[in-house]
Order: sequence, then C-alpha cells, then structure tokens
Amino acid sequence: MKTTLDMKTIQNMNLFERITGVKARCCLDYNFTRIFIVPRRLLRKSLGDNTRNLPIIEQNIGKRIRIIAEPEDNNREEIQRFVRAVIFPHEFKRVEISITENHEPEVQIYSMPRTKAALIGRNKSRLEELSQAIEQFFGIKRVVIK
Repeated sequence: MKTTLDMKTIQNMNLFERITGVKARCCLDYNFTRIFIVPRRLLRKSLGDNTRNLPIIEQNIGKRIRIIAEPEDNNREEIQRFVRAVIFPHEFKRVEISITENHEPEVQIYSMPRTKAALIGRNKSRLEELSQAIEQFFGIKRVVIK
C-alpha cells in the first residue's frame, strides 16, 4: 500500500485518532466525502455507540465522512466489497478482474446505465478517484466502467 501524505491528510488522521481512539490506516477522498480505512476488527470501535463518532468527526473536518474496513486479500470478492463501500449509495452489477494484452491486471465494473455516469463523473473525476483507491490497496492501475 503506497500513499502520499500531505499536511491536511495527516491532520485529519490525527483528529480521527483523537476522537475514536483508532488509528486509521489510510484516508482518501471520493465524491466530496472523506473515507477513513480502519482495520476490520476495530470498525465497531471507530464508529462508536450508535455511530456517535460520525457527527463529531464531520463537524470538525467540515466534510461528510465514511469509515470502511481495510481489505484483507487481493481476490475478486474483496475488491467487490471495497468498491461497494467506496461508491455507496450507487450500485453495480458485478466486478471482474481481467488481464490486458500488456499482461497487466484490469478491474472491470459493470453498472446500470443510470449509475454509470455517476461512477465516471464529469471529466472522469470519480473514475480517477476510484482508480487511485484501487491502485493504492490492490496494485491494479486500470479501472474500466462498462
């Protein structure tokens, strides 16, 4: 998992840790939402009782936040679970991993026509954010939405 941390990301991760008591593995942005990745076993602790930590963090950061579990493996089901958590509330049909002609892996996300535009975004901004997140955790550089 390779990441580049800037000052704002470090500040947000420190604030998250101070409020929840859980050290976030990573912090990324998708669709104007800050997503914190935490170890799977500490997900409940980071949310707090009845998700009481979410409004506190949102108020201090000034953005909507989401807390998701860190992926464990590099298989298709884990990639599908990660993509579903990142792009929520949008849905997709299925996720496939294929090998391109250049012998590099590629993630293909099959979606409904209405959600396809939302997943790609204007000027492919959402697609780039999603592909950066997938590359960071799974090492797959190319993401295609069909």
